[in-house]
Amino acid sequence: MLVAAFALSSCGGSKETPGVVGSVRGFLGGAVVDEPRAALAARDMLSAGGSAVDAAVAAAFVLTVAYPTQVPLGGGGACLVSTGNGKIRGVEMLSFPAVAARPDSKLATPGLPRGLFALHARYGNLRWEQVMSPAEVFARSGMPVTRALAYELAAHADILGTDARLQAIFAPTGTTLAEGTPLVQPELAVILGAIRQRGPGDLHYGALGRSVARALQAAGLDFRFEDFAAGQPQFGPALHVGSKVALYVGSLPAEGGLAAGQIYGALEGRWRDTPPDAHAALVLSTAAAASRDRTTFIGPDLAATRPLVQAMAPAQLARLAGAGGEFAAEPGVPAGTGIAVVDRRGMAVACSFTGYRPFGIGRLPPGVGMLFAPAPDDKDASMRWLTAAIGVRDEKDLVFAGAAGGGAAAPLALAQVALDSLIERAELGRALVARRAVPPGIPVEGTGDGPARVQAIVCRDGLNDNPEACRIEADPRGSGLGIGTQ
Repeated sequence: MLVAAFALSSCGGSKETPGVVGSVRGFLGGAVVDEPRAALAARDMLSAGGSAVDAAVAAAFVLTVAYPTQVPLGGGGACLVSTGNGKIRGVEMLSFPAVAARPDSKLATPGLPRGLFALHARYGNLRWEQVMSPAEVFARSGMPVTRALAYELAAHADILGTDARLQAIFAPTGTTLAEGTPLVQPELAVILGAIRQRGPGDLHYGALGRSVARALQAAGLDFRFEDFAAGQPQFGPALHVGSKVALYVGSLPAEGGLAAGQIYGALEGRWRDTPPDAHAALVLSTAAAASRDRTTFIGPDLAATRPLVQAMAPAQLARLAGAGGEFAAEPGVPAGTGIAVVDRRGMAVACSFTGYRPFGIGRLPPGVGMLFAPAPDDKDASMRWLTAAIGVRDEKDLVFAGAAGGGAAAPLALAQVALDSLIERAELGRALVARRAVPPGIPVEGTGDGPARVQAIVCRDGLNDNPEACRIEADPRGSGLGIGTQ
């Protein structure tokens, strides 16, 4: 676990140069990511005067290079953005089945590039080319494998062994790359370079997309150039629950945020009266009740029920607490990760990304260059557990930004960290190390409490009022980095 606290420093009259990394002095904001190189890329954007969205977009693209097991370029995600004036917006950048008329297609249309582009266009300060550059440089010039990636490669070596090109990149000698070993991905660099220069439209509607589609078809994969047009990023208001601190979460079909919100809303009033050693069991029983209740108002057409979900009141959620039963976890190896960023202007971003399975479809055909996600209608590759949250006090004062990955365990973990931090008022470090609820059927790792990892920022006195008191911490179960000052 790596931890950062904010600090203020004097700049001695030095002049800020917009767009120049390192030119901003004093309080920059901060970022926490499950992979340290992505966190450093985010810090560089903040130090160049970028917004929290600039930093989050740069970090997300670096994850596609440095953490492809969890965030392939062909994956998807969901983000929440607090603009600093109390308004919270959500954006879904999901990977959709290529064409609904071809249900046998196993590939999804990439949601990440177009979604990040739309997010940057609305909230970014820096040039698109600048926020894209770190990822392209790492792919083209190479980077030493970090501890985070080395662990992931070793954990999923069986997938690498099924595809010769993946093995040539990540296990060229038959053994997965160790920490510090150089990693170069020239074909991915070509894709990232084209997106940097011409935007994601070149992938979805241009020559780049035609070339990738031909390569996929030559490899026997059912994906056509027209499939790139499927799915658009969607912006909308975020659902919020809670009376003491309003916790904003994502909306459907990114159901992980909804589950986290239900748990938080149901337990806010009784969390401090429950012994800490009983918290994990309480979260699990509440998640089980919430899981059963969701089936009564979430039908097969998720979009049609969105207004119903957004209309839920805290009183309606409160009745969910205390019931037994099993949480409806899904089979398969959990995949996904989260990031959180705040900037010096009071903006905050929390995002959750996934390729639905480690390395997406687990194939990298010649000439494709990027990993695709499997079609998310596959029950083993659900988009449901994208989990991000932003906490606001008094309708405008940001006190929490966090996101989680790890499949069905993610919303339980994020809700528990939020409750410990905001209601119990525990130090963030203690909240992150607390034993967590583990849904039945979820593989338990060496920590003994499941695969979920939470990346969080807690500003107990409010981001605007006392930024130096904010804490940024990566989950100790991983090898991420929280960083906040220059």
